[in-house]
Amino acid sequence: MLNLINHSIQKGFQFVFLFLFSLYLVFSPSLNLLAFDEKRIIELLLISLTLFNICFDFKTLNQTPYFNFKFSQQLSLACLVLLLILSSLQAANINSALLEISLTIGLIFFCLTIGKITKENSRIMHSFFFITLTVSALFYLTNSFTAYFASFIENIPLRWPEPFSGFSNIRFFNQYQIWSIPLISLPLLLYPSLDKRLLNGLKIIAIGWAILLFASGSRGAVSSVIISLVLSFIIFRSHAKPFLKLNGVLLLAGLGGYLLLFKFLPWALDNEVTLGWKPISQFASSSARIELWQFAIQYIADNPWLGIGPMHYAYYPGPGLAHPHNSILQWTCETGIPSILLLIFLIFSGLTAWVKKFHRLQEKNKLTAPAHLWIALFCSMISGLIYSLVSGVIVMPLSQIMMALIAGWMLGIYFQDQKNPHISKIQGLSFKLLAGITLITLVYTVLPSLVPRLSSSYADLPYQSYTVHTPRFWQIGGVPR
Repeated sequence: MLNLINHSIQKGFQFVFLFLFSLYLVFSPSLNLLAFDEKRIIELLLISLTLFNICFDFKTLNQTPYFNFKFSQQLSLACLVLLLILSSLQAANINSALLEISLTIGLIFFCLTIGKITKENSRIMHSFFFITLTVSALFYLTNSFTAYFASFIENIPLRWPEPFSGFSNIRFFNQYQIWSIPLISLPLLLYPSLDKRLLNGLKIIAIGWAILLFASGSRGAVSSVIISLVLSFIIFRSHAKPFLKLNGVLLLAGLGGYLLLFKFLPWALDNEVTLGWKPISQFASSSARIELWQFAIQYIADNPWLGIGPMHYAYYPGPGLAHPHNSILQWTCETGIPSILLLIFLIFSGLTAWVKKFHRLQEKNKLTAPAHLWIALFCSMISGLIYSLVSGVIVMPLSQIMMALIAGWMLGIYFQDQKNPHISKIQGLSFKLLAGITLITLVYTVLPSLVPRLSSSYADLPYQSYTVHTPRFWQIGGVPR
């Protein structure tokens, strides 16, 4: 009876969790009402829901992918969490540091939850993720091209944020989009028997998505996609040819569409739609990034073991921006060299295991998911990791959720053919205890900054004593003194 009740509770949780998660990915990129802070609040809600469920999950913890990890990976992850906590406790502003760490650990639990649900319902979840990402892109494309064609017809120059509404910074759009570029086109390969009209619609969405990639003016995002495709070919060889051919054609079509809409037609018809529209000029140049990296390197030299504290790149005496636009330098300067070495080991070992298992299962004709999906998820992860070296991918709420989605999706596929291990009561209790402590810490540390954002005093926030005003955790994002 107890097992039946717990099973029903878990199914109910999965339904609510996936429903909210899908709504978040579908609407938050497109709705101007869901600005940076609102995106963060919903992210916190999803993570809190995940942590709460784990605390009261009495029977299915052994299905969590974490317990399928190798011992070296489990130990590395545990040591990484310990180092993050120690780094937080020695930070200048402990509350902000613990807030960042509780969010990070919460994202790990979120990722593991995605993996668990995917492992249990693989085929359904693949379709669910594809539909969610496709509808999200469709809604955003509708907003973007409505703005573009309205400006074109009226011969009025586009003004920021159009046609990239829904984000307070065009790079936040890139940080969201970069994860989905290799996946948007995948249904064309996986479901070729779909109605031809639907397939043509999917092609139009994929091309439109590529047009926005080029229109955003991000050299880093375009380079990340191209490099990830090249690496996918090097690693997967002939297996990747259909996937790479499709994406190559779609990207070329997107480049052609961008040149036609944003360059040739405005010039040929003497239309001012793109006159003076230079989204790249609003953000840090390459030389500015180098200066930010120099600050991070100096922090590392001065604080090599535990760093300056999570989130504390945005604290005194910082360079005036909330993060260095480089994930490795940010993680290292804030949490220390041992921490980044453990993180690199976990990422490298995970990706290596993914590639080795693909080739092993491919030879035995026992792949747990379509080969194109294995390759596309790898490509997506590599693309996001590369772009994180020049942009704040690991900082912004929507890109954090996308990162957890891709990682969790991969975990669910990787462990689908493995039996759930038996775990001891101590292991289960420790797992739930960490989730409970993370939830309590997250709630306790976020309330002082969350409450004003839910009240009428929000307008007073810019006048608080922040060292920087660029986004880190919130839109007004520095660490208060």
